[in-house]
Amino acid sequence: MRRMQVKLLIALVCFALTAQERGKTGAGLPLHPARTIEFTTDEGTWLSVDVSPDGKRLVFDMLGDIYDLPIEGGEARRLLPGMAFESQPKYSPDGKRITFLSDRDGAENVWIANSD
Repeated sequence: MRRMQVKLLIALVCFALTAQERGKTGAGLPLHPARTIEFTTDEGTWLSVDVSPDGKRLVFDMLGDIYDLPIEGGEARRLLPGMAFESQPKYSPDGKRITFLSDRDGAENVWIANSD
């Protein structure tokens, strides 16, 4: 029992030191894009799609980014730029927010963003 308490204490100290160091260097992952790739498409597969409560807009994910699109079609607009992998967007009941999954803080969590 005593060994387990010592191991737990060591683990907590290591976690605290790591968290303190992370606070000094800033939040988020220390990744920087080395290059970008641009493409145009008019179709996709394996997408998560949701319709706004007023029925006027779609929100969907493609290749780790979340896009907004008028229901009648047109050009999609990327809502959340960055290197994080974001997926499974869903509108809130009032349509003002979107919930989604993202690994932007290093682990996959649920996030909320304004729909605009």
